Amino acid sequence: MKKITNNIKLIVLLLFSITFVSCEGSLDINEDPLAATRIDASLLYPQFFLQMSSNRTIELNAVNIQAQQWASGGSAGVFRNPERYSISPFTIGNNFTGIYTGVLRNLSLARGLIEENQPANLNSIGQIKVFEAFAYLHITQIYGDAPFTEAIQTAEFPFPRFDAQEDLLRGVVGRLDEAIGLLSSPTDIVTNADLIYSGDRNNWIRFANSLKLKALMLIANRDPQSVAAEIQALSTNPLLILDNSQNAYLRYPGTVGQSNPIWQTLDNFAGGRNPFWYAGSTLVNLMNANNDPRRATYFDEEDGGVYVGQDQGVFSPTGISNISLNIIRPDLEDRFATAAETNFFLAEAVLKGYITGNAQSFYRAGLEASLNSYDGAFGGENGEIAQADKDAYLAARGSISELNINDAIRRVNEEQYVALFTRGLEAWTHWRRTKVPDFQLPTGALLSDIIRRYSYPTDEIVANENSPESSLPLTTPMWFEQP
Repeated sequence: MKKITNNIKLIVLLLFSITFVSCEGSLDINEDPLAATRIDASLLYPQFFLQMSSNRTIELNAVNIQAQQWASGGSAGVFRNPERYSISPFTIGNNFTGIYTGVLRNLSLARGLIEENQPANLNSIGQIKVFEAFAYLHITQIYGDAPFTEAIQTAEFPFPRFDAQEDLLRGVVGRLDEAIGLLSSPTDIVTNADLIYSGDRNNWIRFANSLKLKALMLIANRDPQSVAAEIQALSTNPLLILDNSQNAYLRYPGTVGQSNPIWQTLDNFAGGRNPFWYAGSTLVNLMNANNDPRRATYFDEEDGGVYVGQDQGVFSPTGISNISLNIIRPDLEDRFATAAETNFFLAEAVLKGYITGNAQSFYRAGLEASLNSYDGAFGGENGEIAQADKDAYLAARGSISELNINDAIRRVNEEQYVALFTRGLEAWTHWRRTKVPDFQLPTGALLSDIIRRYSYPTDEIVANENSPESSLPLTTPMWFEQP
């Protein structure tokens, strides 16, 4: 544990130093002057885990707002602009470059080192391939089409072509199948440097299967017949993330220099208070209507014991509930995949007729997993929900058996949206896939519709002859959105 903690400290300090470096220069995904070229493969594991988490928590923090779960006070352009859909070129470039020249480049390097020096360590290669799939799934949710087949192969493909989102998603499923095959029999596996599962092979298979389910559900939104059999097989596979003890978390120790970057922002610029992020009315109104006990975990109460959200783009936070320090805390975990998410996907798949199974059982398991995910062992101690409050909510919202199909699907989708709190990218994707709950166009928005994607970095368009000539409008639906 001491070795892991030291690795976290060193990499977090490195990531903070990189985050505030000027973003001038090439965004070519084939070159990274900071990438190591000779290093023990296990030492790269903390680096690519934390690079990914830094991307999610810092570079994509505004996606919590675009998912309409958070709102800002608009106190600076860094908060005001993305809420009204003015996306900084630095945000666009840092996300694209951070995934390709940071996360994926170091994953490729680690995989090459293992294949060259310890080729029998199939489980270690399996770990890497799972995380590669996670990174590609991450990038396509932001940009749509993106390099995949020819990515990170500079000698063969100095100008990688952009795969269509459908092909990329199906490629992610294939990459995960490769990983599961490599993890299916015990070999040597990286343990101490594995900041997610400490080398637990079965949990890595669970992570892979759960990511595979997510990719398949995105594909199923457009072409369910092509993936129904695969979703059915997964629905009965015991190696899925079905319990909170199996969740894929990147945990931050919470000590000085080893804190979650979102908290570090508050510590550095607001003395540990939260004057920046508030409750979004889209989420709060839904939770208020259902008397949801997770409100006390997610938000601060206002006078009278009420929870008040702010409409998107309004920037008038007086009397609006802050995002609670139960949530934005030094040891806030980055939730890569959870039991709640998996169970809600399976419930929806049954209701939509993709697979056979018990939708009520999956739905109830998902709801319980979400309510329990703030218990001390799973998500800190300050946000734990009293058992009586959990029981009352389960009595009120815990059954979909009496609902018609459309109402049952909507309830599953609503509860999944609530459960995705702090996971802005996943919540934004959830709305794009399901259109639940109803979103509002922000006041003063620079677009005429809800934002659907980020544009590609200009430097990448210029430098890569196989890149699109220009980005699609930000309101262009993703391929996986139903036409």
